[in-house]
Amino acid sequence: MKTVSIKAIMSIFALATTISFASAANTNANEKHLYNNDTVENGKITVREVCSEENGVLTLKSRSEMEYTEDGRLSVKRDFAWNNASSTWVFVRSVAYTYSENSLTVTLTDAKGNTQVMQQNM
Repeated sequence: MKTVSIKAIMSIFALATTISFASAANTNANEKHLYNNDTVENGKITVREVCSEENGVLTLKSRSEMEYTEDGRLSVKRDFAWNNASSTWVFVRSVAYTYSENSLTVTLTDAKGNTQVMQQNM
């Protein structure tokens, strides 16, 4: 486990966001992506699935599951990729946010269980 600065947190967050969007994208430029907000609770999206549409056929691509704190802040985001062969969602990564009065801790975990912890005092 490793602790790093806010610059590293922002860099990792930007990278994780880029990877999330890249994993949902397909190399076919003519493919359209449809976002399906399956579950919304208390005005917050708790499940989002990304499907691609080509020639009228929808194909599952990725799924994100979000959890929030009692005061509405994001606490966990888990990303999954659709596996056509097994017809199951496969875990890709998670990002956990822990808030305290004077700090934010971000924990990134990948599919292999590798974890990186970043903390910023506020």
